Amino acid sequence: MRLRETLLLLALCAVLAGPGVDAVTAAEAVPLDKYFQGDIVGLEGRKVRLRYDFSDAAQMKDWAEGVPWNVPRSAGDGISLAEGRLSVRGSTGARHVAEWEGDLTVTCRLVPDGVKDIGGFLSTPDSTTDYVAFSIAETYFHEWDNHAGGDSGMMKFGKQFSDFQKGGYVGFRYLDFRRPTVDPQPGRPIAWTHGRKANNVLMAMDDLELDSLEPGNKMKIVQAGFYAIKSSMAVDEVVFEGTLAPRFVEAKKISLTTSGPLKAAAASGIDPAVKSLVDAYAAAKESATKLVSVIGDAARADADRAFAVQAVKTGPRKALPAVVDLLYSADVKARAYGIEIVKAMTGKNYGYEPKASEKARATAVRKLNEDIAAHPELLKGPGG
Repeated sequence: MRLRETLLLLALCAVLAGPGVDAVTAAEAVPLDKYFQGDIVGLEGRKVRLRYDFSDAAQMKDWAEGVPWNVPRSAGDGISLAEGRLSVRGSTGARHVAEWEGDLTVTCRLVPDGVKDIGGFLSTPDSTTDYVAFSIAETYFHEWDNHAGGDSGMMKFGKQFSDFQKGGYVGFRYLDFRRPTVDPQPGRPIAWTHGRKANNVLMAMDDLELDSLEPGNKMKIVQAGFYAIKSSMAVDEVVFEGTLAPRFVEAKKISLTTSGPLKAAAASGIDPAVKSLVDAYAAAKESATKLVSVIGDAARADADRAFAVQAVKTGPRKALPAVVDLLYSADVKARAYGIEIVKAMTGKNYGYEPKASEKARATAVRKLNEDIAAHPELLKGPGG
C-alpha cells in the first residue's frame, strides 16, 4: 500500500473512533484528594466541599501569595503557616489555586491581629481589574475616595467604574456596608463567610449578614482568597463549597473522584477545641461547666458559643444549675443564651429578660431556683 493511501486510512480510523479519552489521558487523571492538599469532605459531580485545617504544612501548596490590586509592601509582609493557621501579615494576601464557576461560599474561623483592613476577596483569572473585596473595618480604599470608612462590607472593582477613560485606572462601587454588633478585637475569633449566590455577592461575620447584587461586569470564573492591608490576621478551618470550573478540571487533568473515602466534615468555622469539648460532653466524659464557660466568654466567636448552646440545650437537664450562672453574666449575649437554654429545658422563662434591670433579672432567677428546689424532676432526663 502506498504511503498516501496508508495515511488516509489512518485518518479515517481516527474519525470513526470518535473523541473519547485515550488510555494515557485516563491514566494521568489525578483524583481530587491527590490534586488538592486539603480534605475533600463533599463531592457531587463538579460540586466540591474542600476543607483546610492547616494541620499539615503541605496544605500551603494550594495557596499562592498575592492580591488582585496593587498595594505597597514592606519587608516581612507575606503569608505563612503559623500555629496551625494560615497567617496573612502586612499588605498581601493568600489566593487559593482552584477556579470556580457559579455559586461559591468560603467559610472560616478568622482571628484578627489588626482590627481593620482585613478580609477576603473574589477575583477572576479572566481580568486583572474585576474583583470584589469583603472587608472588616475598611479604611484603605475609602481614603482613596475621601470617605471616612471604618464599617465592614463589600466593594466591587472594575475599569467600568473608573472616571478616567484612559490610563487603565480601576474604579470601584460601594455595595453593602455596616458596623457589626461587636467590633473586631485582637485575638477574638470571628465566624466568617464570603462568596456569591446567583447574581449576588454575600458576606457574614458572626451575626452581621450582608448581600448585594454584583454590579458591572459579572465574573464568570472566580478564585477566592484572604487579604490584609497594613494589618494582619490568621484563618483556620477554611471550607470552600462550590462548582469547579470545567476548564480548570480539564487543564489540571483532574478526575472528579477521590482515591479513598471522603473525609468527615467539621462544623464550619467552629474552634476544634470547642468541637472536641462538645463531643466529650455528648459522650458524658465532660461536665456542663466547661461548656457554660465557653457560652459565657464574650471574647469567643458567636459560632463557638452558639454551638455550645445547642449542645447544652439538647443535653441532660442536670446541667440547669450550671446554666443559671449565665443569667448573672455582665454580658447581655451570655444572658440571652442562658435563658434560651432554660426555656428549652423547662418550657418557661420565669419572666426573665436579658436586657431588664439587674433587680428584675434577680427576681426572675429567684423564681427559677425556687422551681428547681420544689420540683427536682426538672433536673432529670434530656433537654429540649
